[in-house]
Amino acid sequence: MRSTYLLAMGGMAMGGAALTTSASTWPSTAPIACKYFKDNHPNMTLVPSDAGYAAENEVSWNAGAWLGPACILSPANAQQMSSAVKNLVRFATPFAMRGGGHMSIPDAANINSGGVLISSTNLKTLELSEDQSTVSVGPGPRWGDVYVYLDETKSGKMVVGGRYAPVGIPGLLLGGGMSFFSGEYGFASTNGNVRAFECVLASGKIIEATATNQYSDLFWALQGGGNSFCLVTKFVLRTFDSPAIGLANPSYGYGSETKDKWLDGILNYVIEGSSDPKAAIIPVARFGTGFEDIRYDATLFYNGVSTSTPAILSDFQGGLLPSSNMTSLTTLTMGAFAKAVLPAFQEGGESHGLRQRFHVVSTVATREAMDIVHDTFFDAVKSEGLADSADFFVGLAWNSITTSFLEASNSGTGCPQGVAEKPLFWVEEAFTWGDSVDDEKIDNFIQTVNANITAQLEAIDATSPYIYLNDADADQPVFQGYPAANLKRLQRIRAKYDPLMIYTNLMPGGFKVAHA
Repeated sequence: MRSTYLLAMGGMAMGGAALTTSASTWPSTAPIACKYFKDNHPNMTLVPSDAGYAAENEVSWNAGAWLGPACILSPANAQQMSSAVKNLVRFATPFAMRGGGHMSIPDAANINSGGVLISSTNLKTLELSEDQSTVSVGPGPRWGDVYVYLDETKSGKMVVGGRYAPVGIPGLLLGGGMSFFSGEYGFASTNGNVRAFECVLASGKIIEATATNQYSDLFWALQGGGNSFCLVTKFVLRTFDSPAIGLANPSYGYGSETKDKWLDGILNYVIEGSSDPKAAIIPVARFGTGFEDIRYDATLFYNGVSTSTPAILSDFQGGLLPSSNMTSLTTLTMGAFAKAVLPAFQEGGESHGLRQRFHVVSTVATREAMDIVHDTFFDAVKSEGLADSADFFVGLAWNSITTSFLEASNSGTGCPQGVAEKPLFWVEEAFTWGDSVDDEKIDNFIQTVNANITAQLEAIDATSPYIYLNDADADQPVFQGYPAANLKRLQRIRAKYDPLMIYTNLMPGGFKVAHA
């Protein structure tokens, strides 16, 4: 837990101002708060002895984030969330807020026994508006639930949301959010893709922020400013027509020749991708326990089904890389794709119960930068023998950010990220391993290899300042990569809506604009 937090004691402390104290010198108030909630709100409170507590504690994808809070609160509406916040502030009890729990940083969305976890499990709103122009979504569902629901409405409507079913709603949107549809519509939370945020402020007040009402400044901040401002209890998302998509998941095999063609194909796509923004790719180089070598894979996506071989994806469908029965796009819906993916992340699935870690490398779009990242990273993985550890797996994903993605993101009211409109790579290093005894080894590796990568990229002026929040590691300077004027604006908005810094210090998890 962080060394300091603020006790907001209403009129008891300096006329309503914040009281700073040291968590190391004061006993935890969590037992008192949990007793209060259990006595007065038993239907939304789980203590460690309750059936259901373990399942809620272990929702997070990263098993290293199963931290064991003193109790877990699961409010079912904004009013119950407001009550929870006001009483946690009254007791000065540290807390965490969890949406889908997909972020790999352990304390981003959970807390240990010195605090209370607020779970979004019961905030389950899923409602298509009568005119089908928006869908209201609570923070409890996952993106897969949204896509399945939209399938069931038979409306042919879609939203700009997460690419994979297990990803949670609030974390993706408050961090900006990459989507298969971002080439057309930008970040998931920008460009009018979110119409409104229903929020609980640190005072407990429930408000709705839109781009045009009295909370328009807060609306702007929530498009990528993280969790420093309020707890969102409902998102109103804009819909668009997308009754079916095309999808393929080819694997191209191994070897240096495959690697070169694969990297060339990615570079061609990120430079030319704006010519057809309906397309998206997720190229991933994978290695781990039992692998003969680095394997080169990709997910190929197209919004629509006019062709199974769109020209913009030709390098991956028989151009540079060989075609096969895996490279042609299959017609399906996002809901069907969600149903296929989700089991791997649930209990008993291949990804459940393992330890996870992300790190982002942001680069300009050049082949020299790609080679530095790829070769330095995988040479180090092999030389360190990381694949000798049980259940070790690593993926290096070249998130390919086209100009059209960034132009769409910056249009309309604009967004806090303010990323320069040129082709970029936000390369995600995704680590999976099985045993906590390897935590220190993985940490040391991440620090060392990325210091090496960064030094080489800086030498050729190939770094990019923006670090994608949702894939960032705990020690990465996320908000320092936003334009300086936007960061100052975020900090002013935070001070306006949470002057006592409740969502910064009493809720310490996640990236905080005040700390940038």
